[in-house]
Amino acid sequence: MAAITNNRLFVLLARLALAGVFVTAALPKIADPVAFASSVDAFRVIDSGLSDWVALVLPWLELVLGIGILVPVIRRASGALTGLLLLLFITLHLSAWVRGLDISCGCFGAETGEANADYRWLILRNLLLLGAVALVLKQDRRNILEDSCS
Repeated sequence: MAAITNNRLFVLLARLALAGVFVTAALPKIADPVAFASSVDAFRVIDSGLSDWVALVLPWLELVLGIGILVPVIRRASGALTGLLLLLFITLHLSAWVRGLDISCGCFGAETGEANADYRWLILRNLLLLGAVALVLKQDRRNILEDSCS
């Protein structure tokens, strides 16, 4: 019984961490979409017109997903979309690293200071968040299976 309680506590902490990270990342970008559009542009994967749209839409998506990971009715969908978003972020960071770009990721809005990107840390952080998403989705699936067997 203690293992089940510990596991549920760990999953709750994972959900709270995911929500905290995504909400914290979204708010400064919502407040300053122009600065975020510059960060999106710096990755050089889409044209600047599309970067503006990404800068307007992505932070709101992050906010909704961050809150959604806490809401049982939409947790699975939020978790799945969060996982896909994290895979996209990992891919973008790998791409920038391989191309030798030294840019600020813009992950938490316009970072002040030098642009020196630590891609290893960015990728590791996103992999850890992806692991948290997998844990949440696995627990949610387990809860659904237990409910259907009851």
